[in-house]
Amino acid sequence: MIVCVLSLGSYWREPNDGRPVVWNSSGVLDQRGLRPRAKVFGHVRLNSRLYQEALGTSGLSGSCWQASPLGEHLGIRKLALQRRVRRNSPPDWYLVSVTEQLVGTLDDESWDPKDSLLVSFSEWKARQEALLLVGRHGWLRGSLGSAVLTPVGPDGDWSVRGW
Repeated sequence: MIVCVLSLGSYWREPNDGRPVVWNSSGVLDQRGLRPRAKVFGHVRLNSRLYQEALGTSGLSGSCWQASPLGEHLGIRKLALQRRVRRNSPPDWYLVSVTEQLVGTLDDESWDPKDSLLVSFSEWKARQEALLLVGRHGWLRGSLGSAVLTPVGPDGDWSVRGW
């Protein structure tokens, strides 16, 4: 499947054993800094060489990737971005990170069940961040309003409506 990265989670991790990978997940600031605080744990995996290459060329935002299907193993949701594809490749999914600032507090039914897949969800007190695969025109619904993803440019856009 092809995934277009519009935004990533705020938490990055590298292995301690020197493997050439990096992981990205949702995270929130707490009293000890930025941490995963996972309510639903999952991550996006990238080969570190491809990650550095993407950062050095056009960046990750707007980049399209051949990706594994979202899977789950031992309670951890996993998505692997395997290789970059051309930007004009039509994506099956858009990878987005959203916080409570977009539409207010999110819950288990805040995303479109047909056009959204939850990768990870972090929460601490009133702070939240969700990392999602969203289809074209997928929606979110929170305590303060709703939003529809309109992937026009490389960064996409959320059309937000308050309640």
